[in-house]
Amino acid sequence: MQTIEIQKGVKVGFEDLLKGAAQMGTEDLEKFMDRLGSMLARRKAPKPSERELELLKMIYEPLKAKTQRRYDLLNAKLQVESITPNEHQELLTLVEAAEGHNADWLKALIELAQLRGISVEDLMVQLGLGQSKAA
Repeated sequence: MQTIEIQKGVKVGFEDLLKGAAQMGTEDLEKFMDRLGSMLARRKAPKPSERELELLKMIYEPLKAKTQRRYDLLNAKLQVESITPNEHQELLTLVEAAEGHNADWLKALIELAQLRGISVEDLMVQLGLGQSKAA
């Protein structure tokens, strides 16, 4: 029978480990199972390719903070109608930059979903970018 070394020099048989788990409270057993499930998923998950890593970097790369701050400031001025014509033109340029960033983000999502053979919606859930279907 296979044994599992819990600590250096402390070995427990598989059946003994199961008996110990059977004695756990439901909440602790659920936590234990969740951690085992995560461990198993990590072992089974294929290593991401270089391209997948590049795409993930693109997906998680936010709009530059300086650009976002300036956009927010000019947009606030637009909302209260205190924007100058030069600022309005700058805002339009920033809108184009933000839209380009969003388009690149979406292209990266689509390509990664295709590489993984899943829908964009499922990929977003996997990456923590969307809500679960069960919600």
